Amino acid sequence: MSNIFIINAGVKVHGTGGELNSSLTEMAKRILVEHGHSVIVTDLNENWQLQTEIQHIKKSDVILLQTPIWAMGVPWPMKRYIDIVLTNPEVCGTDGRTRSNPDKKYGSGGFLTKKRYMLSTTWNAPLEALTEPGQFFDSRGLDEVLLPLHKQFQYMGLRPMTSCSIHDVYKNPSIEKDLKRWEQHLKQFFLR
Repeated sequence: MSNIFIINAGVKVHGTGGELNSSLTEMAKRILVEHGHSVIVTDLNENWQLQTEIQHIKKSDVILLQTPIWAMGVPWPMKRYIDIVLTNPEVCGTDGRTRSNPDKKYGSGGFLTKKRYMLSTTWNAPLEALTEPGQFFDSRGLDEVLLPLHKQFQYMGLRPMTSCSIHDVYKNPSIEKDLKRWEQHLKQFFLR
């Protein structure tokens, strides 16, 4: 059994939105619990406390970030969470360098090396906008576009699991198919 900590960054704007990310979060929680995992969820639509979040991270084996991508990044409540929680020295460590050992590399000081993380994202952009030459992200692919998130977790010492993404959620949604794909993704990586 693993301890899974899910951060739901599917926040509401002007009182609406966030339903898809909340559904993906609830689905993940249900499937993971059914398969014997312990799951804690922080919903960024609700108030949270720094020390509680630090304890969630310390107790977890896997951090699953469920977030929409807005304006090429995470919503501001998730950025705030990163700035306050994920950079806290109790979970973040240091940049790794010391004056006494100049050979240490920047970003090597994270101490959560036994933990893993997974990114699950929802996009207005179609998948081909990330994967095809000449499209908006010029075939950089999902994980390169999400590089700042990957680097934050790497800085903390966590190891990545395969990311999952759902695309074109406004103009060409295929939610039922996407939910099945999310279920398969979870089962692939969390079933014993």
